[in-house]
Order: sequence, then C-alpha cells, then structure tokens
Amino acid sequence: MNDKFVNIVIDKEEGSRFLVSGDNSIDTVDLSSDKHTSIARINIKDNVTTVCLYKDGESKGTISLNIGKEQVKIDSKSKKITYVDNNIRDLARLYSIDLTEGETTDIEKIRGLCKILANIMITAIHLNDYSWGFSKMVIKGKKSFEEDFSPSIIIFTGIAAKYIFDKNEKNAFEEGNIGMLLCQEINNYSKNA
Repeated sequence: MNDKFVNIVIDKEEGSRFLVSGDNSIDTVDLSSDKHTSIARINIKDNVTTVCLYKDGESKGTISLNIGKEQVKIDSKSKKITYVDNNIRDLARLYSIDLTEGETTDIEKIRGLCKILANIMITAIHLNDYSWGFSKMVIKGKKSFEEDFSPSIIIFTGIAAKYIFDKNEKNAFEEGNIGMLLCQEINNYSKNA
C-alpha cells in the first residue's frame, strides 16, 4: 500500500494529520468506524474537488468545489497562460489577481491564486473561518457541513497524493497546470495553521 500518515498540524486546536493515498485503496468508511473518528476525504481532479466527510463510519455528506488542476493551464516552456476557467478568473479578480490568456505569468501570481484555492478547501471542512469567494466555488448542492465538524484525519487522494510534498520550484508548471502549486499551498497552509 502506498499510503502514509504524515504528522502535519492542520487543525489549530486538536492537530489533524494528513493521510495521503496514492492508490485510493483506503476505505474511508471503515477507517472512520474502526478509529471512531471524523475524517475528511479531499479528492482533487482535473476540474472539480470533492470533499466528503465521515464520522464514526457514517457519511455526513459531500461538497463539490469548482477547483481543479486543469482550470488554469500554462505552457511549461513559455510560461504563457493558455486557458483560464471563467469561475477561477472571476475569483482571482476578487483578490486583484489578473489572469489573462496569452500573457506570460510568474510563479508568485499563480501561487497567490493557489493559496486562495487552498483556503477555500480548508473553509469547506470548517478548519478556517469563512473564506471570501467560498460560495462562488461551491457547485450546486450542499453548501456546508455541520458547524461543529472538525476532522481528526484528512485524506488526500487524486493529484494531492502525487504533489502534496513536492517542493519543486523550477518546474512548477511542468505538467501545464496549477496542480503542483495548489498542493504545495495546501501543505503550506497546514504548516502555518
């Protein structure tokens, strides 16, 4: 199994930890039931992130966020932005970040956007106060979980399993998207909580 527990504080009060699953083999319901604990499973995909919450083996619901690695595409050689999802562009504007297709970008601008997106993910599981732009990124359906829900384990699957501990600064856009920087900012958030 490629899974590993990593001691990274992300909950300001209790201290949660990440469980990174490279092969999606973890049964979250069984783990939640066996450990009698609350778990958030965050799966970052190309154009959507799903946040599923479980407590004592029962599902507490799912929130889908309009956040994904392919929502901003960047040519790895020229560093030019080749695509920006309209919702991401609108969110970035709320924070005075201009993302224009065809413009050459820099790592700090994209890192700033990824910091905002990481904050929205953390807002979704109530480990942070309400984030500006959160409601804009929630896809139809449930808008929030129980207010007292604070998971003791956070499982990252999807691209996070690949990138969450990657410190690569030179080739941050090597796959032509924001995946690596997004995961770095999730990790950075946990260290600063």
